[in-house]
Amino acid sequence: MIPNAESHRPHATLITIPMFSTVTRGLWFVFLACTLFTELVPLSAALEAQFSPLVFHSYEAAKLVAFLVFGFLTPMAWWCYKNLGVGVLFAVVATAIVELGQAFIPGHRTSALELIVKLLLIVIGFAAALDIRKYQKFNAGPLSVHFSSRYW
Repeated sequence: MIPNAESHRPHATLITIPMFSTVTRGLWFVFLACTLFTELVPLSAALEAQFSPLVFHSYEAAKLVAFLVFGFLTPMAWWCYKNLGVGVLFAVVATAIVELGQAFIPGHRTSALELIVKLLLIVIGFAAALDIRKYQKFNAGPLSVHFSSRYW
């Protein structure tokens, strides 16, 4: 055994996040509101014309990331498995209603492809969170995130 071998490893940054807390549920509601707002409120043509392509595509990417995070937060915010189903069903139905409702909002259009991508992102986020919820940790390089719960 090499003495002091541990000292050569980079130390991980440890973050602990409580699951099923009011803060997590609050974040879930914030992402719900953000995704609904960005989908329902159209940008004016004059405002869009001022965006560089990089800014516009960054805005679109941020909207997609919001759907992924929204799906991810669902199992982290709701403890009971019966609530998990309700949470993901609510997310899917709300997304579908908003996408279909865009047909009636000037400056928007309904797109089946967009709906499929948004629903896929919600489900991917949800599935990733279920895995993380089971093992209660996520490691990415020097970052280590542990999820705590008062239930286990």
